[in-house]
Amino acid sequence: MYSAERTAFAAGYSAMVAAVWSDPSRERLLTEEPRVLLAEHGIRVPAGTAVDVVRDLPAAPEAVEVQIRFWEEAAARGRLTLFVPHPDRFDARDLTEEEMDALVAGTGVPEFPRTPR
Repeated sequence: MYSAERTAFAAGYSAMVAAVWSDPSRERLLTEEPRVLLAEHGIRVPAGTAVDVVRDLPAAPEAVEVQIRFWEEAAARGRLTLFVPHPDRFDARDLTEEEMDALVAGTGVPEFPRTPR
């Protein structure tokens, strides 16, 4: 896949995850019609490809790369596994849109104050 396609996928995927985290209607759509939600974020799923949603795993730095690989292989497999990490991995505080994008994309983790154990 071309770099531009991978970048577009990563941006759409990050926006989709942020929408699910912040909007209950998008979370319902993820459960009921994940293909529709993906299409809203510019992500095309090949015809005849099933979409399996895996929720509430911890966010990981390599998550977007893994998701891109699964998307690239979806047509051949006939199945797309869509990972949506759990948003509560960090202490509760509001994240900026840029921090949320970086977190979902696995390119940065916001700094949180250390708490004594």
